[in-house]
Amino acid sequence: MSGIAIKIDHNDIGRLNKRITELLHDVLHMEPVMAEAAEYMKRSTVNRVLRSKTSPDGERWEALRDVTVNLKGHDRILFEHGDLANSIQVGDVSNDGFMVIANAKHASYMQEGIERTRGMIRNKKVPPRPFMGFSDENKRRISQMIRDYLAHGGD
Repeated sequence: MSGIAIKIDHNDIGRLNKRITELLHDVLHMEPVMAEAAEYMKRSTVNRVLRSKTSPDGERWEALRDVTVNLKGHDRILFEHGDLANSIQVGDVSNDGFMVIANAKHASYMQEGIERTRGMIRNKKVPPRPFMGFSDENKRRISQMIRDYLAHGGD
């Protein structure tokens, strides 16, 4: 008895999966679900700034120091006049994905922190208070949006 055997290992399956993903990407119109996901992420990010006061990984932001509270007149973290929250917008949306941006002047300082300040209070360290990024819940909900979109034929 003659026969043929084909062996497929995990590397072959990985390459096949990648190729199928590429082919599907070329035929599916994903922009509508990417726009929906972008709006969701915008709302989630604004919520971090205005309400939860946590990083995307759920860590509470460091409280303001007394000198900062005295200067601001309140203890609300990442909030003075609402400029940061109002600057969070949906950027580009495409078939490949989306961007959420924060274009307030101080957005990067708040996200990454500052080692030493200049100006009125010199050499003060401002701790990072990350507000941009994907939490595990964000990833789960966006994945569900995409699954639902694909299950309904991309409509």
